[in-house]
Amino acid sequence: MVNANIAIITELQTFLSTLSMDSSIRSLFTNNKGDFSRNRKLPLSRLVALILNMPKRSLSIEVNEFFSTLGLEYEESCGKSAFCLQRTKLNPLFFSVWNDWLVSLFYQHYGEDVKRWRGFKLQAVDGSTAYLVNKPEVIDYFGIAGNGECKVPMARVMQVYDILNEVTVWGNMYPVKVSERSIMHYRIQCFAEDSLSIFDRGFPSFALMYLMENQERPRYFVMRCRGDFNKETLAFLQGNENDCTVELKAGYKAIRTLRDQGYLTTAETSLKVRMVKVELSTGEIEILLTNLYNQLNYNVLDLKELYRLKWAIETSYSHQKNQQQMEQFSGHRSICILQDYLAGLFVSNLQCLIEKQCEPYLQEKNKTRKYRQKINKNVSWAALKHNIVKLFLFSNPEKILLVLQKEFERNIEPKRPGRHNPRIKKSRRLTGKYYTVTNYRRAI
Repeated sequence: MVNANIAIITELQTFLSTLSMDSSIRSLFTNNKGDFSRNRKLPLSRLVALILNMPKRSLSIEVNEFFSTLGLEYEESCGKSAFCLQRTKLNPLFFSVWNDWLVSLFYQHYGEDVKRWRGFKLQAVDGSTAYLVNKPEVIDYFGIAGNGECKVPMARVMQVYDILNEVTVWGNMYPVKVSERSIMHYRIQCFAEDSLSIFDRGFPSFALMYLMENQERPRYFVMRCRGDFNKETLAFLQGNENDCTVELKAGYKAIRTLRDQGYLTTAETSLKVRMVKVELSTGEIEILLTNLYNQLNYNVLDLKELYRLKWAIETSYSHQKNQQQMEQFSGHRSICILQDYLAGLFVSNLQCLIEKQCEPYLQEKNKTRKYRQKINKNVSWAALKHNIVKLFLFSNPEKILLVLQKEFERNIEPKRPGRHNPRIKKSRRLTGKYYTVTNYRRAI
């Protein structure tokens, strides 16, 4: 896996270098044609590395430490004002495309080592929200959410997460008023043909299932839905059957949505869907909708286990928000917020790749340990700090990757199965900047 990671980093370096040198390609990711054409103290490659370096503290400190990491003298460095000015020239789209390239390289170079579920890339689809800074420009772009008493600037976050390989396949940030379902209407065609997508109960709709089923090759799905989703699911919930396949008819909302997507549908347009009842650990009965029609190959227990695996994306959001500090932005403008978010996804995927280098070490440790060991993700972010700069600006990625691997392996913790602690709701003071939590400390 080290060799695969070296190949991935080398190609990512080449992409960044080509972008820096080729003005025609660079113009695709800058706001003006002449941006980054002059020899500055903070050219494109350094700017990208600085944003990747998770600048969560005072910008003056972050910029000074960045240039110290590069081994440059005071005269060769710049201040935070220059950084703030330069970053406005870079379109956040760059980090989105760079992350797409990283994910593509992962599947290419890992090959047979990519984990699958019965031949499928198993991916979870889910959304979240992010609290933003209270600035007029941010509110104009992302909007506000809340009730009549309190409204705060907020963004809609959407991600597609490879459950078994722990890679964020795609993610982006939108105005909070944009619905999760409408976002996914435009993403279905980007799903891999060999993917199986798991959706929570906020997503099911005739239009979304129709789009999944009517690509050039069907995209497979498992969706949890409410019992009153439609008359068919309500009758199924009240009946005695646990597994059946039905034909659904398009409603007027689905017809309008699909016509916007370029599909000509009528009230007679139908869709075949399999419905399955599963009992949760709480005793609650839930309904799953899927286009995995073969009951022998994919029985009820298989589908229940599939939906359980979706919890991995919730854990991923927790790591991003609580450890990687997704909502701690290095700028107060919408372009800075988008840059930080998309760069954070890239760093999260990079952290995952380096974790994979540690698997032989963990396997050896697990032979003599009561509980299976895992990398302490919180500490791993601190190991990436500054080393990620060297990884893309220095010429020897192999050396840096091995240094990071050793740092990851030094900080492991047991994975205790079946742990469940009841959630205790507490009220806390919201006016102070800092408070102490008992389960972890900030690492970056």
